[in-house]
Amino acid sequence: MASLRSCTQRSATNRCRTATVFAAFKPHACHTTTAPPQPHTRNPIAAPLVLAAVSTLLTATPALAIEVPELFANKCAGCHMNGGNVLAVGATLFPEDLRRNGVDSSEALYRIIYGGKGKMPGFGKDCAPKGACTFGPRLSDEEVTSLAAYVQDRAAAGWKQ
Repeated sequence: MASLRSCTQRSATNRCRTATVFAAFKPHACHTTTAPPQPHTRNPIAAPLVLAAVSTLLTATPALAIEVPELFANKCAGCHMNGGNVLAVGATLFPEDLRRNGVDSSEALYRIIYGGKGKMPGFGKDCAPKGACTFGPRLSDEEVTSLAAYVQDRAAAGWKQ
């Protein structure tokens, strides 16, 4: 309360008296002292951290590329674990079977993943007829395209880690 009285004594202006009412909320100029200005100093660690953050953002892979192996594990690996096929022995995802069955291009893989074939259900959003499609959540065109590319890449590598 002493600081409130000193403000009133030092200044006869209405502004300072009004400021005493709000002194609990915001200090008034007559209640505070200003520190001398400090010279601007740079943090020697900040520049490398900013550079690392920017380079990480610029070189980061798209989120979908990271999710494709997980997407394959969730949607395909039940039948096609490690490129095999638990339902049809001659319909594996190895290059020889893909060529023999005429699905060694990304377009052919896209069509089969999207619409299904034989015992394999389709996973595309607009897959029809309904009996040939998965009963689970459908995949977007981008996800089907990414899965087709993933299968081609893994087949070329012989499904080895």
